[in-house]
Amino acid sequence: MTHKNYIALLLLTLISVKTILVPVVYLDFELRKEFIIKNLCENRFKPQLNCNGQCYLAKKLHKIAEDNATKETQKQSQSMKKIMEEVFETTPLFSCDLMSKNFSTKSIYSYQLAHFQSFTFSIFHPPIV
Repeated sequence: MTHKNYIALLLLTLISVKTILVPVVYLDFELRKEFIIKNLCENRFKPQLNCNGQCYLAKKLHKIAEDNATKETQKQSQSMKKIMEEVFETTPLFSCDLMSKNFSTKSIYSYQLAHFQSFTFSIFHPPIV
């Protein structure tokens, strides 16, 4: 086998592990059911409830679902953060080779804001008596 085949097999295995995680939990529960009922079940001292380890299985499945949800929200927040950084990136708007200065968007916006404020003040001011 070539290196590409090994890499493809490794990636296929990694993808498969995530998809078969829940069935593995069920298989583990079925194989160790007697031990879980006797030692790990929360309701082992209340046989009238007939829990038979279902509480343990529910906890495990809930933990897997919760982990997947937190990982997914982290991925989404990281992707949104990356998108926001790309969209609102502060890069120089233009550069002047003669003056060898880069003018950032911040300085241009502050310049425009200052002129806008002086313009609005010239229009909206108290009357001169």
